[in-house]
Amino acid sequence: MWSNSAHFLTVRVKVQSRWGFTFPVSLRVLNEWFEALSDIARVGETVMKFVPLPQEGGARRKLSWFKTLLPSRMISYTHILIKDISNHKGFDLVDVETGDVQVKVSLR
Repeated sequence: MWSNSAHFLTVRVKVQSRWGFTFPVSLRVLNEWFEALSDIARVGETVMKFVPLPQEGGARRKLSWFKTLLPSRMISYTHILIKDISNHKGFDLVDVETGDVQVKVSLR
């Protein structure tokens, strides 16, 4: 059965006057990486529940976001987004050109 889903995330960086490079990232590898990263984030969240927040204001603010936002949820939502976007082959995610530098990220 033929599928119209993308298999690679292609990143192309080009500097007009000097050089350019293109590298593909397999979406299967990216999916596995996000799954592993969300597992690691869940372990970190469990450990951070038992770590008391410091009394200093600056350090307290830096650690309080970790306890309220749940990084594992943000990672899993990003993973879901990439899975949904990968159903569209030939989709350009980013196409930015500033000065001499051109960056293009697309699904192939």
